[in-house]
Formats: sequence, structure tokens, C-alpha cells
Amino acid sequence: MKCTCVLVLFMISHVIADWHNDFDTGVNFECPSGQAIYKIKSYHDNSREDRVFEFFCKNFPTSFSKCTWTNYVNEWDKPFSATCPYNGVIVGANSYHDNGREDRLWKWYCCESNAYYAVNCYETPLINDWDAYHEYTAPSGYFIHGVAGYHDNNREDRRWQYNVCQIKTY
Repeated sequence: MKCTCVLVLFMISHVIADWHNDFDTGVNFECPSGQAIYKIKSYHDNSREDRVFEFFCKNFPTSFSKCTWTNYVNEWDKPFSATCPYNGVIVGANSYHDNGREDRLWKWYCCESNAYYAVNCYETPLINDWDAYHEYTAPSGYFIHGVAGYHDNNREDRRWQYNVCQIKTY
């Protein structure tokens, strides 16, 4: 009985989450002005061979002076590693899903400012297992500076890793 209740609770949490895309559709997300991404959730569905994503933003300690979208940072079914230039932080995400390839191409919206510097940056371990839910929250005072992932064609999923930095203002 205990396992059933946990499973039902887990399923309900996925139904009421505020996903920023549907399966097999694109992602187009930007934080409100003055905020940056610090948390990401994702859920994989094997029947659709795709993921839904939810991004969480919080106030950034300084104002941004420059924001730009990257080009696509990956090729279909290939690994990628992308970090924002000049100690920038990620404030938005855009992806395109292809049902034939069962993968996504990704762009990231990066913002920077000369009023802060990034220290104590590090790469997280891989956050998720294949076909599994994942949730990552940057530690207090840290923001997401980069994202890496690699795809497996047999599993039609991607494993995720983040580069995070502590932000210090001048």
C-alpha cells in the first residue's frame, strides 16, 4: 500500500507541474527581466521518446548589461557542452524536437554584466539516468552558467549535466 501511495503522489506531481513545453513540441522560455535560471526539472516519456521541461528563475544580484541567444549548440544525436561567454548565466532556453530523430536541438539565452564576477564554478555529475525524471537546483548563491548533455539512440534520451557558478558582486 505504501508503494502505491508514493507512485500516485509521483504521478500527480507530474500532472500538475507547470511544464514549459508539451511532448514533441518546442521549448521557448525566458526568465522575467532581472532573473536567471537556478533550477530545472525534466520528465521523460518512453512512448513519446521525448522530455518535458520546467525552468525556475530567481532574482539576479545585479542588472544585466548584455543578453544574447546562442546558435544551436548541438547536432542531432551528438553530445554537447555549452557555457555562456564572459561568465554569463542562462536566463532562457529554446529547443526544437524532431520525431524522426527523437532528439532536440538547443539554444540558450545568456546574460552578462560587468557588475559581478563568477567564482567557484564546477560541473555537476550527470543528473539523470536514462528515461528518468530529473531535477537540479543550483546551491544558494549559484546560477547555471552552462549545460552539457549526451544522447543515446537506443534509449532515445539525453543525460544532463550543468556548469554552475557562485555570483559575487563588485
